[in-house]
Order: sequence, then C-alpha cells, then structure tokens
Amino acid sequence: MKNKVLILGTGTSTGVPVIGCHCEVCESDNPKNQRMRCSLLLHTGSGVKVLIDASTDLRTQALKNKVDKIDAVIFTHDHADHTHGVDDLRPFCFGPPQKEIPTYTSTTCAESLRSRFPYIFKQDEVFSKKKPILGGGIPRLKLVEVPEGVEVKIFGESFFFFLLPHGHTQTLAVVHQKLAYLVDCKSIPDKVIDFLTNRGVELLIIDCLKPQAHQTHLSVNESFDYIEKITPKRAGLIHMTHDLEHTELSQLAEKRFGPGVFPLYDGQILEY
Repeated sequence: MKNKVLILGTGTSTGVPVIGCHCEVCESDNPKNQRMRCSLLLHTGSGVKVLIDASTDLRTQALKNKVDKIDAVIFTHDHADHTHGVDDLRPFCFGPPQKEIPTYTSTTCAESLRSRFPYIFKQDEVFSKKKPILGGGIPRLKLVEVPEGVEVKIFGESFFFFLLPHGHTQTLAVVHQKLAYLVDCKSIPDKVIDFLTNRGVELLIIDCLKPQAHQTHLSVNESFDYIEKITPKRAGLIHMTHDLEHTELSQLAEKRFGPGVFPLYDGQILEY
C-alpha cells in the first residue's frame, strides 16, 4: 500500500475567497480557487494517519473529506491559521476508551502552545480537585518536542524535521520517506536543500504565496527557484493568496517545468 497525502487546505491566513473581496479569483466559479487554511493528512502505507497543522477550518475540512481518525499531529509553527483548529481535535480523542494523541512540534512552538492553550497543555496548573474539568471536555494531546535533522519515529514511521525562517519565528519542515512539506517560509537553508536533494524527494509541497516578494513567505519565482535546486519528481504549490488564479498558475508552472509542478487544490489526494 502506497503512502497518500490528503490536501485539506491550500490557502493563506485569510483563506480564499477573502471576506469582502470581489476580485476575479475570489468570485471565480472554479472550485480550485476556493482555498481553506492549510492542513494536510498523511495516510501512510502502514495505516498511520498523521495530521499536519490544525487549521482554522479543520472541522469543515474533516467533515468534507470524511476524516474519522487521527493518530498523531504535527504543528509546523504557532500562527493562528495553523493552530486555532486545535479544539476540533476533541472528537478524535473520544472513547471509550479515551485516546491521547501525540503532538509533535519544535521547542519554540511547544512553549507558545503551552502559553496560548494552557487548558490543553498545562492542565496540572489550570485544573485541580477543587477546579475539575467541566463541560464538553478538552482535547487529549501530549506535546513532544522534536530535534532538528534527527530521525523521529511516529508509530513506527520515520520522520525528519528542519527549521525554516519565517519572519519572527521558524517553521518546521516535515520529511516522511520521499515526501517533503515546506510551508510558511521565507527561505530554505542550504543544509535542508542538500538533505532533500540527496534523499531523492519524489513529492515536494512548497510555500508559494503570491507573485510579489513578501517579508515572510516565498513568492512564485522564489518557490520555482527552490524547486529547481531540490529537483523533486513532482512539486505541489501551497499557501496561496487570491493574487494567484489556479489555471494561470498551472500554466506558468508547466511552462517552466512541465506537468510535474502544479498548484495544489483543496481535497486533492496524491501518492508518494
């Protein structure tokens, strides 16, 4: 059985269409221009399901794509569009018996998650016998801080993680077998390029925000240049604003690379 990746969302922090916007892309009839916030689900050949990021749209994404199981979660970084669906992980913990989901991220992101969601990640400090958990419950998540560039086993599956510059913070690049996921980054360090090139990545999913240069994300040309350096068999573009129309970006990518480079769309399934 091959590994599969389900693309749950391909849009930037506002999503597409953008609230109140009447541009050509936001009012497009092409469903591939409708982009929820970025999350994706890895379904490994061994049957393990790993969610990468709990986007603001996670509930809708899970229902639309009939996601009924998550074994582990990886948070790439702590920005709201990648973490504020965390409470929608509750149903994946329901029992009986109740299930605790291991949640992997960088040390910096883990510290931020503990600060922003103490009722989930610092329960010993928030609750007590005098102040028990009441109501609808809390997602049962166990934070695991991952080292950079070292193999990490998740339910027997081998992962590697690398830090990428992203404005005032850093994002985790995620590598599983021949898949590399590089979202929300301004640049890709040479050591990461070398690792991916030597590994022979078959599917690269890479940040591609907009045509113009941006302070914290890759532009189209920057993304294309990194694809040329990494030389994957296929590359999917993700985290796109309403400045990028799906068909036009597809044509632009195909003109430079052929059919192996393409913008992703919500609900797409790829094998690797």
